[in-house]
Amino acid sequence: MNESRIFRHQIQTLAIANLKARYRKTFAGFLWVVLNPLIMFGVQSLVFRKFIRLEVPDYGMFLLSGLLPWIFILQTLEMSTSLLVVNGRLLKSFPLNPLVCLLAQLCDNAVNFVAAFVLVLVPVWIRTPGSKLGLIFLPLPILTLFIGVFGLAWLLASLQVFFRDTRFMVSFVMSFAFFLTPVFYPVEYVPSQFRWMVLVNPFHHLLVPFRMSLYSFTPQGFAHAIGVAAGVALFFLGAAAVFWRLKRNDVYLNI
Repeated sequence: MNESRIFRHQIQTLAIANLKARYRKTFAGFLWVVLNPLIMFGVQSLVFRKFIRLEVPDYGMFLLSGLLPWIFILQTLEMSTSLLVVNGRLLKSFPLNPLVCLLAQLCDNAVNFVAAFVLVLVPVWIRTPGSKLGLIFLPLPILTLFIGVFGLAWLLASLQVFFRDTRFMVSFVMSFAFFLTPVFYPVEYVPSQFRWMVLVNPFHHLLVPFRMSLYSFTPQGFAHAIGVAAGVALFFLGAAAVFWRLKRNDVYLNI
């Protein structure tokens, strides 16, 4: 068995184990994949549509097209940041590539993301009027989202080895990043003097092409959005790869 096949087999085995462990001895089991985004969607839709009265056409579709990828980003980063440290003994004892742990966690969350997408978002999307042309291009935003999140998770997991408060910083930053990222409100609602906060927000750029594919697709706008998202994704991946190359030996000494 060649190395690439072993690598894929290890990722698959660990991802399946993670999925089983996540829902073992839970009352609702795999239904949590649907319940979690449904509950968040219901509460936020009620608050922002009925209480605050945001005037956004087809707000349910608008909200879901930003909320589902945001949940994927949040869960992956929070679950991945401590992976290398938690699995330190395993990585030292067996010839296991550390990237296997991170990719398995990404695949675990990707399965949940796809399941929630099919079971929650697709029914709403079908009932939403408008052009469906953007769906053809949806694999591109999903790919850039996965690459960007993996790169950032890899970087944060590496930093956690040397700075054990990284995971606390991630939780802290993500708690307010949700409000600074146009997930539940359009970017047009942001006053011009604060628009720079959105423009420097990498999460926003990863979400935009996904939302455009499902909610507000235009060929020119999508081409620009996917280009920016790809740049953000490759930046995170490149930064993680460079840091890992420089610190790889030290990682094994500190986990």
